[in-house]
Amino acid sequence: MPHGSGTAHKAMKANSALLPKRKKQKFSYASSKDETNRFTKKATPEQLQEIRDRIQKEKKQEQKKFILITIVSIVILYFIVTSIDLNWWYKGFR
Repeated sequence: MPHGSGTAHKAMKANSALLPKRKKQKFSYASSKDETNRFTKKATPEQLQEIRDRIQKEKKQEQKKFILITIVSIVILYFIVTSIDLNWWYKGFR
């Protein structure tokens, strides 16, 4: 895995998910303020759920990408193998 593994990887994913990705996002963990207008370090349950949903969506996209690459490579390999003339190889056993 390119980003490391285990707890450190999950923490890194969570930290990167806390930052806003698009301008249309109205709030994030990093910009939420409490009543005293100070920055707070506690995320609301809704924000945490958004983060979980985003991470889950990213995992699904990675899985789809992996499956697509696998299928395409199998098809290419199939065409390469079927295009090779194996008659010369079989003649050696006769």
